[in-house]
Amino acid sequence: MDFESNEALIGAIISIDNNIISSTDNRGNFSLNYKLNKQINKLKLQVMYLGYDTHSDSILITNRSEIELSIKLKTSKNQLDQLIVSAGRYEQSVKKVTVSTEVIKPYLIENRITTNMDKLVDQIPSVNVVDGQVSIRSGSGWSYGAGSRVMVLLDGIPFLSGDAGQPQWKFLPIENVEQVEVIKGASSVLYGSSALNGMINFRTKLASDKPITNINLFSGVYNNAPRKDLQWSNKARLQNGFNIFHSNKYENMAYGIGLNYFKDDGYRWGENDQRLRISFNTRFNSKKIPSLQYGLNGSILVTDAASFLLWESYKYGYIAGDTLITNTNSYNHSFDPYVSFIRGRIKHNFKGRWVYSNNRIYNPDPTVNQNNANHTLYSEYQSQISLSKEFLLNAGLVSQYTISNSPLFQGKQNASNYAGFAQLDYNHKRWSANAGMRYETYSINGNSESKPVFRTGLNFEAAKATFIRASFGQGYRFPTIAEMFISTTAGSITVVPNPNLKSESGWNAEIGLKQGFKIKGFKGFVDAAYFFTQYQNMMEFNFGLFKVDKDNNGVPAFKSLNVGETRITGAEISISGEGKIGEVLIQSILGYTYTNPIALQPDLVYSYDLGQSPTPRNYSSSSSDTTANNLLKYRFQHLAKLDVQATYKKWSLGLSSRYNSYMGNIDKFFLFLYPDLNDARGMGKEGDLIFDARGSYKINQKLTTNLMVSNLLNREVMTRPADLRPPRLFVLQLQIKL
Repeated sequence: MDFESNEALIGAIISIDNNIISSTDNRGNFSLNYKLNKQINKLKLQVMYLGYDTHSDSILITNRSEIELSIKLKTSKNQLDQLIVSAGRYEQSVKKVTVSTEVIKPYLIENRITTNMDKLVDQIPSVNVVDGQVSIRSGSGWSYGAGSRVMVLLDGIPFLSGDAGQPQWKFLPIENVEQVEVIKGASSVLYGSSALNGMINFRTKLASDKPITNINLFSGVYNNAPRKDLQWSNKARLQNGFNIFHSNKYENMAYGIGLNYFKDDGYRWGENDQRLRISFNTRFNSKKIPSLQYGLNGSILVTDAASFLLWESYKYGYIAGDTLITNTNSYNHSFDPYVSFIRGRIKHNFKGRWVYSNNRIYNPDPTVNQNNANHTLYSEYQSQISLSKEFLLNAGLVSQYTISNSPLFQGKQNASNYAGFAQLDYNHKRWSANAGMRYETYSINGNSESKPVFRTGLNFEAAKATFIRASFGQGYRFPTIAEMFISTTAGSITVVPNPNLKSESGWNAEIGLKQGFKIKGFKGFVDAAYFFTQYQNMMEFNFGLFKVDKDNNGVPAFKSLNVGETRITGAEISISGEGKIGEVLIQSILGYTYTNPIALQPDLVYSYDLGQSPTPRNYSSSSSDTTANNLLKYRFQHLAKLDVQATYKKWSLGLSSRYNSYMGNIDKFFLFLYPDLNDARGMGKEGDLIFDARGSYKINQKLTTNLMVSNLLNREVMTRPADLRPPRLFVLQLQIKL
C-alpha cells in the first residue's frame, strides 16, 4: 500500500530472489505458495510498483511457517528504479529491458505548458516530429497525412487513425498523462503493423484515495516574424486555453474526468485552431472477486481549424500558396472498455476501443469534396502466465476493423487485421532474455495478405549498474486506406492514389550499454547503442508529375510509392538523471543521434513522371542531391536534444534545445515548383538549433505560475520544404492544485 495514504496498490510486482512470481490483486493483497528446497530458507523479497521505490527485504521461512506482511511503498525519486510496461507488455525495470528505451515524466508535460503531445515527443532523444508524423532514428521521411512507422498507444491500445494511420495528437488527454514510454526499433511482434520503427505509449494516471483536482489556465502571444516580409498582420496573434482534471475514489469505484479547451489564432495567414475535449476513465473493483477489475475510458473531441500545406514563396512564407486555406470541422469519440482478473498464475486482460471520426472539410473549390468519416473497432485479449520463477509468457489475440466512407478516399473502403502473438521472458539473477513471434493477417476490401515476424533479445548485468544488451526484431507495415486510395487537390497540388501499393517489411538489430551512475544525490543512466535497420519495399511519398491535365501536360502531385530496399545505420548516446545537488533538484535528459539512411537500389524504376513525354522515376532521377552516398529524402543525419530543469525551493528554471542537421535530400521537383526554395534551404545549411526557456514560481501549495518561451532566439526554421515553423511564442500559465 501507499506509505502516506494507505491506498491499495493494484498490480504491484512481487519478486523472490530476483524472479517475478506474483502481483497484488485489486485490494493490494498477494499470497505465495513457495516450494522450499531445504528446511530453512532466507529469501530476498522485492515489491515493485510504477512510480514507487522498490521494497527489498530478507525473510526467513521454514517448511511449516506462515508469514503475514504489511508492506508500504514510498513515492520514488530514484532514476535507477524506473518501471516500464511497453518493452514486454508487463512491468519491468528499465535496467533489464533488451531494447533501447526513453521514459518521460509528467513534470516535463506540466512545465513546458504542453498543448499538443507531438510538441513533447519532439523533445525526446532520437525522435523527431514533422507535420504530426513521428520518426525514430530516421526511420521515416516526410509523408504528409498518411502512414506511420511508429505505433502510438494510449494505455497500451493503438491510437492511430484507422483510415490514414496517423497519430491522434489532439485526442490524447494531456491533463492525465502519467508517463511516456518510447521503444526504439522494430516492435511489430508485440504491437503489430505500424510498429516497424518503434512505439510510443502514453500511460494515464489512476485515481488515488485522496481526491485530486488540477486546473491549468494559460494564455500566450506570438512574437513578430523574424523577417519583415513574413509579417502579414499587425494584430497580436494569441493562444489560450485551460485544462481541468479531477479524480476520486469511492468504495470499489475510482474515476477521473478531464476537460481541455484550446484556441490558437495561428502565426500564418488564414490559420486557426480551436478545440474542446472531454475525457474520462473509470475503474471498478469487484467486491465478490478480489482479482476482478473492469471499467470504461473514453474521450470526445470537437475541433474547428484552418490550415494550409505549402507556402506562396520563401519571401512570403506565412502566406498560403494559391491563397488556399482548408477549413475543417470535426467530431471524434473514443470509448475503451476493459476487464482484467487474475486466476492462479495467469493474469487475463480484455481491452477494446471504438473510435469514430467525422471530418467535414470546406474547400473553396466546389468540385473538390474532402469530407471523410470512419469507424474503427479494436479488441484484444492478453494473458500473462507465470510459468515458473524464471519464465513469464505473454500471449494474446488482436483484431481491428475499419470502415471508411469518404470522397477523399474514393468512397467506401474496409480494412481489417487479425493477429496472434506470444513472447517468452526469462529473468534469473543477472540475466534477462526474451523471444517472441506474431502472425498477422491484413485485408483491404477483401484483398488480404499475411506475415509472420520474430524477435529476440538479451540483457546481462555485467557489473553493478552496468547492463549490456543486444536485440534483433523483424517488423512490417501494411499500406493504409489513405496511402492506397487518397485522391484530392489543394490548389495547384494534387494527391493521387496508388491501389497497387505493397506492404513494407524490415528488421532491426542493436547492441547497447546502459550504465547507471550516482554523483552524491544525483542518479541516472548513460545509454549508448549502435543500430542497423534494413527495409524492403519501403513506402515513401514522392512529389512529381503523377497526373496529366486535359492537354496531356504533367500536373504536380504527391503519390505513395514502393521505393525498393533501404538501410539505416547509426549510433546514439543519451544521458538522463534526477537528484539533488546541494539544495537544488536537477532533472535532465539529453541525447545525440547519428544516422546514415541510404537507398540501396538508386536506379530501380518505381514509377513514371507523366506528361507529353513520360520519364522513368527512380531515386537518382527524383532526388535533389545524389552526391551524398544515396541519402534518403527528408532525413536529418544528426539530431541532438537537451532538457534540463533546476528547482530551488519555490523557484524552477528550465532550458530545452533541439538541433537537427541540414536536410540533405528532398524531391527534385520541389526546386522546380519553388525557384527560391534553395534560398530557404541555404538558411539552414548549418542545421537548425532551437532553444526554449521556462521558469516557474510556487506561490503556495495550491498555486504555481509558469512562463514558457518557445523559440527563444526567434530563429527562422524550415523542417520540411515550403513550411516555416512558428516564431517566438510567450505563454503564461497558472497551475491550481486543490
